[in-house]
Amino acid sequence: MQQNSYIAWEGNSLIDGSPIVLILTGFVFPSFNKKTGSKMIQSWILQQEFTPTHAAKEGLEVGICGSCPMRMSEIGSCYVNLLGVNRVYQKYKSGAYPKLSNNEIEVLRRYRYPIRLGSYGDPTAIPFDVWEPLILASGKHTGYTHRHENCDLRWQKYLMASVETETQARQAQSQGWRTFRIIAPDAPLSKNEILCRHTEDDTNQCETCLLCDGASSKPNIADKVHGLNWKVSNFLKYLESTSN
Repeated sequence: MQQNSYIAWEGNSLIDGSPIVLILTGFVFPSFNKKTGSKMIQSWILQQEFTPTHAAKEGLEVGICGSCPMRMSEIGSCYVNLLGVNRVYQKYKSGAYPKLSNNEIEVLRRYRYPIRLGSYGDPTAIPFDVWEPLILASGKHTGYTHRHENCDLRWQKYLMASVETETQARQAQSQGWRTFRIIAPDAPLSKNEILCRHTEDDTNQCETCLLCDGASSKPNIADKVHGLNWKVSNFLKYLESTSN
């Protein structure tokens, strides 16, 4: 019987060696994420030993997030709602999730469900060779990394470099990455960027857009900062600090 969620991998983080886990959800029940779409497989990269909210508060999420400045223990503007991530973690700890098998790989290959690489956590914390069979079976994905300067460069094929400033974007692009840049609500786009299609028209969803799929001739993407007001405020303060 097909389950909704699976443990795809458990092992040591490529960032700091801490024990982490990759969980895939959405094989049976649709995702409620209106931006990504109901048919998109979500992937959760979690610390094995800490509840996500605790890890974020105490700065223990380095093994899954690296040095991302958006972390809750840093700038505090990460848009991810960790209460939902806590529920995934609690089910994992209870033993509710079976291990991913070749059967599920075949489901991906047959139905071509798109995969969101890193619904929470940076995909590059996990070995590239763990991810690639999933990506190839699906044939459709989106993904981002804040570790574009420190990761396996094979990831350029599949991930966007996540950046916050024009300088960061230019640097990443010069190294062969397409970029996804978060901008202030009133900030202009760079000449080689387009606005996220969902922000432009919220009937567009990631599962069909798929512009954020790594190296190609597609344009770079920018999106307006979103989330809770205090997170947006923290982000704007960060941008101001980088311009001083």
